[in-house]
Amino acid sequence: MHLIIPDIFTRLLESVMLNIDEPTQTQPKLSLFKLGFRPFFLLGAMFSLMAITIWGGFFFGHIQFSPHGDPIWWHGHEMVFGFVIAIIAGFLLTAVQNWTGQPGVKGKSLMILVLVWMLPRVLLLNKEWVSLEVVMAIDLAFAPLTALLMARSVLKVKQWRNFAFVPILLMLMLVNAMSYYGLLTNDPALTKTALHSAILLMVTVVALIGGRVIPFFTERATQWQRSPNIVWLEIITFISLIFLILAVLFQQPLVIQISAGIAGIILLIRWSRWGGRHTAGVPLLWSLHVSYFFIPLGLLLIATGENFSAGLHGITLGGLGGMILAMMARVSLGHTGRNLTPPKIVTIAFALIVLATVFRILAGLMMSYYLPLLEAAIVCWMLSFAIFIYHYTPILLRARVDGKPG
Repeated sequence: MHLIIPDIFTRLLESVMLNIDEPTQTQPKLSLFKLGFRPFFLLGAMFSLMAITIWGGFFFGHIQFSPHGDPIWWHGHEMVFGFVIAIIAGFLLTAVQNWTGQPGVKGKSLMILVLVWMLPRVLLLNKEWVSLEVVMAIDLAFAPLTALLMARSVLKVKQWRNFAFVPILLMLMLVNAMSYYGLLTNDPALTKTALHSAILLMVTVVALIGGRVIPFFTERATQWQRSPNIVWLEIITFISLIFLILAVLFQQPLVIQISAGIAGIILLIRWSRWGGRHTAGVPLLWSLHVSYFFIPLGLLLIATGENFSAGLHGITLGGLGGMILAMMARVSLGHTGRNLTPPKIVTIAFALIVLATVFRILAGLMMSYYLPLLEAAIVCWMLSFAIFIYHYTPILLRARVDGKPG
């Protein structure tokens, strides 16, 4: 088994490189692989539901499983490097086609990339199946392959503004390697540092994308008119996040608190300029605004120094999970030629992810109610993604309703 998987992986990598420039002669019959958002949104959402179900079942003593590392490492690693990174990849590989006008990855190359993502998700579930080194080798290839595909389109048109996502993807690969190394050397502090750094890198991605799309979407769908970006505010937003990431990497608790407080205030000011009060009647908008709000809230909770876990889970459940759900719901409609009107029950899914975040934050702040609040958060998360999967699976599997490719 150990010899077979690296050989398969080598062939997959060669296939990606050989086929990366080959035009597709005919559209694939399966619409799932016509553009990056389709497989990564669908499979990523399914994996999120499965992973939280397994984690909740284990935590409350209903199931036993023996993943690589231990269940706690597996939970953190897989929600970040399994779930969130898949959605980021799906979004970026779709958006880069719009940004650059270059054809997006699809067909065989997309299938291979999905397989590179999926194999580690399966193999990490049981430490008896294959060695951790083999899983690590496959898993660490995903982010750079995604970066390569994105860089190819961006460099062709010299669109340097969007090249920023490429080094972020490569840094995610490095902190993922750090997480695996910490596991191999039995260094829990290193794995925790890697996980927290990855979360903040993903917050940086959300800050970049959110700053572009949230005010743009809000202006298009409401009477609100946005003001021009304040250049210095945009610059210090990302400087503050970089300082915070460095503080986490070098494990400086006081600097982490100060940096988190500064970044939280700056992100809150930035968010306040996006017209959120005009979005109450538009679920695809208020879900974006509310989700983004949890990022500065989580950072400010971290800055207090009282409960790092409450702040961190505010960021991960609300800021990342909520933003993912809202963006998947919108992008899946828009990029399949449908009206931007989700099924009414999807609004309930948005509300459930907000509730999940509130419950999880309170669980960290009210330890005497920790278990029931944690259970409520898990159930709300599971229901929200189950609703998305049920209603969006046909949309993601079927061809565009307007007959266009993608």
